[in-house]
Amino acid sequence: MENQDCNQDSIFIGAIFDNKTQLKKACQALATRENFEYTTTKSDTVRYTIKCSCEGCPWRMHAAKIGDAKEGAFEVRTIGEPHNCLGNQKLGHRQATATFLSHTIQEKLRDNASYRPKHIQQDIRREFGITIPYLQASRAKTAALQAINGTDEESYRALPKYCTDLLRNNPGSKIVLQSTPDEAIAGGQRFRRMFVCYSASAKGFVYCRPVLGLDGTHLKAKYRGILLAATALDANGSLFPLASAVVSAENDENWMWFVQLLREIVEDYIPALLEPQALTFVSDRQKGLLESVGTCFPNSPHGYCLRHLYENMHKEFKHPMLKAFLWRAAKAITKEDFDKALEEIGGLHPRALPWLLNHADPKH
Repeated sequence: MENQDCNQDSIFIGAIFDNKTQLKKACQALATRENFEYTTTKSDTVRYTIKCSCEGCPWRMHAAKIGDAKEGAFEVRTIGEPHNCLGNQKLGHRQATATFLSHTIQEKLRDNASYRPKHIQQDIRREFGITIPYLQASRAKTAALQAINGTDEESYRALPKYCTDLLRNNPGSKIVLQSTPDEAIAGGQRFRRMFVCYSASAKGFVYCRPVLGLDGTHLKAKYRGILLAATALDANGSLFPLASAVVSAENDENWMWFVQLLREIVEDYIPALLEPQALTFVSDRQKGLLESVGTCFPNSPHGYCLRHLYENMHKEFKHPMLKAFLWRAAKAITKEDFDKALEEIGGLHPRALPWLLNHADPKH
């Protein structure tokens, strides 16, 4: 039995394919490469027949199933006369489906994770002379990723085993997976949130600066969600990931849950950081974070993330020098330098300094 590659021109009398799906892929590859479209005239469990879509063109192909197995092989029995038509004259192509295109781009996607739909459009145009819509290219990428990595649903179902494997291979880690009962889905459980802190990260944090940045960002995968992260600074000033979590929303409940787990990590690995003023937090100081850090780390200073503060300030005041003076105030090591930077901010815009003092207490 000959194994046919859907990227090869392999339609000939006597060609044998493992199953009907492989036969259809080969037909699609042939049509796109030879620039013609076809119509399926017969397609059932034992037959597959196609003909050229151009009126009057004699080209056709008929294949039949071999043997009695449910998923048996198909053999090409007959092929009609050569094409006498001009082929496909439009930019698109009926056989260039998202499923078919996904097979042609899988290798490129394996080599380049940032392979984008617009690049798929360009490559399909160069390789096949076919113009496809952006949405179709996006669907082809999604199908290719699912073929390579599996579906999102499969990944969620595998999470319990994944967490067990993480703990087995990373002793001392803190892995917390929470779900809610749901009778409407297979397994009866729906993902709620997940926390991960590897033991190596917790041990490495001992040698980092005693500063933790807390932030959340939106996930852009199929099921969305929020990624919460606690990030430290190592001795070289580089970012050092300590812990992360995937939650449904950036709200008070999820931040409290996340910070409570952080507290357990600090207690287990660096209890000295629970002493007054020993560990400093930096965040956008939203309400949920203020309450969480204040409850779990009552003796730790909690400062503003200057980037968040400036972005909010820039929405109100567009002066280009505001950023420079805001950073100068933050870096000031004397009260005189701090007050001078605030005066400069007040001089740039009459409402800038009152806004800043109202949104950010100088002690933070």
